[in-house]
Amino acid sequence: MEEVNERLREAACVGDLNLLSKLLAQGASVNGKNGMNGWTPLHWACKRNHTSVVRHLLQQGADKNITNNDGHMPAQLSSNKEICELLGVSSESQVNSSLPITPNYLANPPFPYSSDNLQPQVPAVPARYAGGDSYLSSTVSRSMPSIDELVLKARLANSDEKDFIEIELEGSNKTFSNLMNLMCAELGVDKNLVAKIRKLPNTIIRKDKDVGRLQDFQELELVLTNKAMSAASRTYCLEPARNSETILY
Repeated sequence: MEEVNERLREAACVGDLNLLSKLLAQGASVNGKNGMNGWTPLHWACKRNHTSVVRHLLQQGADKNITNNDGHMPAQLSSNKEICELLGVSSESQVNSSLPITPNYLANPPFPYSSDNLQPQVPAVPARYAGGDSYLSSTVSRSMPSIDELVLKARLANSDEKDFIEIELEGSNKTFSNLMNLMCAELGVDKNLVAKIRKLPNTIIRKDKDVGRLQDFQELELVLTNKAMSAASRTYCLEPARNSETILY
């Protein structure tokens, strides 16, 4: 059962609401503490500012007054005003909490469980693609973000390429300028050609405070100027150094 409880804390950490619900239905403890640091699913959801996860945990009976081994309640770990309101505290009560150890699911990037399959995944094994010389990994592993890193999904607006790429914005660099520079670098775009950054579905990112409110896996688009769009018909592509798997067309 402790393994199921640990997976519940992982799901709360990454904001996987579907997996969270499945694990709770299997009997995972909503208030289960990590044996080393005393963190519960609610502590992780608050630390990562996953509002929907916090709300669901509270509905399932999570104790908002439970403390970790440092004596901190979940609300003290959140910088999100809405979460603090859900927990009935002031956002000014936040503390900086460091873990005595780094949990395995943060220290090791491969995430061993998916929301569709609750069984551990086997290590990726190259599998030859029929009729060609290319190799395709048989398993795609999810990665756990670091505790101070914001993982975002980015793409070009109005492009033929509809898929997103994941980019990482360091916690100490959550400014509009740094976000603009990061997206332009990752998508291969001259920032002088950018008209705006759009937070899907319909919100413009304009300032540092807007960036500070972003949460993990938020979908963003770079919207180019009309001149840039009319002059460019190609789509962006990933550089080889950033591409971790072979894509077959």
